[in-house]
Amino acid sequence: MNFMTKWTLALVPGLALAMPALALNPPDQADLSQPGSVIIFPKFINMPAVHVDSTATPANGTLMPRTEIEVGVVCPVGASCVEHETVKVRFHWVCPAVENVGSNICHETDFDLFLSIDGKLAFPADGTIVFTTNQPRVPAPPCARGYLIGWVVNQSDQPIKFDGLIGNAVIRNPEVLVNGATGSTGLSAYSALQIQADPALAQRAAIAFTPNNVLTGQGQLFFDGLPGHYTRITGEFVGDVRFDRDSAPGPAPAVLSDTFITFLTLDVLSNLPNNPTFVPLSFWNESLATVSTSNPLWEFLVSTSWEFVCWDQVQLTNINVNLNQFFLNSRKGVVRAGPAVKLENGAPNDDIGPVTLLGLIETTEGTAANAKLERKYNFNVNVTGNPVSTRFVPFPFSRP
Repeated sequence: MNFMTKWTLALVPGLALAMPALALNPPDQADLSQPGSVIIFPKFINMPAVHVDSTATPANGTLMPRTEIEVGVVCPVGASCVEHETVKVRFHWVCPAVENVGSNICHETDFDLFLSIDGKLAFPADGTIVFTTNQPRVPAPPCARGYLIGWVVNQSDQPIKFDGLIGNAVIRNPEVLVNGATGSTGLSAYSALQIQADPALAQRAAIAFTPNNVLTGQGQLFFDGLPGHYTRITGEFVGDVRFDRDSAPGPAPAVLSDTFITFLTLDVLSNLPNNPTFVPLSFWNESLATVSTSNPLWEFLVSTSWEFVCWDQVQLTNINVNLNQFFLNSRKGVVRAGPAVKLENGAPNDDIGPVTLLGLIETTEGTAANAKLERKYNFNVNVTGNPVSTRFVPFPFSRP
């Protein structure tokens, strides 16, 4: 089918021009690349800081956090803002759970930050004070890894529309031995994801967070595209991957590498039991072999799946042992994930059915002696598929 589609489009170049409207998001779907009222950082690492000076001894090196979160705010399009205007954001560290362990509870810790228009704050994900200039005091997450979500609120802690949040995160690898010195040389960054509020709402207008959740008795965030709520996101994504490689022979160049996929859903009951999210996965390679529907080197498919509770990060060959450069005879390829679905297993009070899915793809490369941790890079995924309606349930939601 892929063979026929590609060649049909090549023969009819005007086809793409005939239907540009099909590429546009529905008005109730979020544009994750634009400033929003909600911001999501798909991955953090809560582990001790690392030395970043590979030419210095650890005792004299500079310590930097494993994860550095950067969040800023701009004046929303069409709004009027004043200099030094304060914007309050409620944040939640969201932790993963292990299926059938600890009641499937996804723990979280919340905190507030106050920003100003065109201002920016940076803080580590380990609860320490590293930056002596303008670092807010932020509690450590209750887990080693997970994701961070924040939304704009008013002084009564009610969610409001203010499509101005932006951000990014920097992630550092553990320390390795390079040229006789120890330090962290693997560094990567990614852009945060943003979700906008109902386009019909005025900036700073209150967002409906009732009816209350039946379990918590408190408000919840609705990502369903309905009037007065947040816009929707999808339950599918596509992304570029570099297949794993543990030894030198094989497709050139012979650089050892590991690739990891981060999965997360916004369909979360914070501090409560959650059902697992099941994700079908399809991987394809691409080669320079002669195009042929019978050539196994051309768009060779490996179909598999993964399941997680709230958040997870997993290496490709732990998903399926065949996702390596030798079996696929290719260095790189494409992954399609979803549509994601929750099934009841351990949390009868959690929703089941189609759910949201977001992700991040991370590759590390280097020598076997350093577990391929000398260098790293990230790819943001591209959301695809139909938007789904969901709700994020913070607990606690507001001050008592």
